[in-house]
Amino acid sequence: MPVYVRGLHELQAGLAHADKQVRLGVRKELRHAAEPVQRGAEDLARANITRIGPRWSKMRVGITRDLVYVAPHQRGVKSRAFDSRRRGWNTGPPSFPQLLLEKAMEPSLERHAGEVEARLEEFLDRVADDFNRGA
Repeated sequence: MPVYVRGLHELQAGLAHADKQVRLGVRKELRHAAEPVQRGAEDLARANITRIGPRWSKMRVGITRDLVYVAPHQRGVKSRAFDSRRRGWNTGPPSFPQLLLEKAMEPSLERHAGEVEARLEEFLDRVADDFNRGA
């Protein structure tokens, strides 16, 4: 259940010509909007995935031109559980990435979608107010 922000790509492209501090401010606000999902995913991972350990339960927020995402802070090696040349996820026990998605990341997004939307609306309202004031 992703939270879609229509026009994010266009906003980022328009801000590419703006002052560096403005661009960094937008990234900071986008990261701030995703923090509830990050914290919730960390809590759910520790609570719902046995023996996950502190390295893999820590999440990070990433920002690209088109999206904001939450992913594990620890980066691992590719396993044979996922092979894009075959049929995708194996049919055996759930793989670790699948467990993270199903037990931590997706439930966290579902729980915090309203808060993320409210933070983004507040941010965009401030941007519009500043723009209308000529700041």
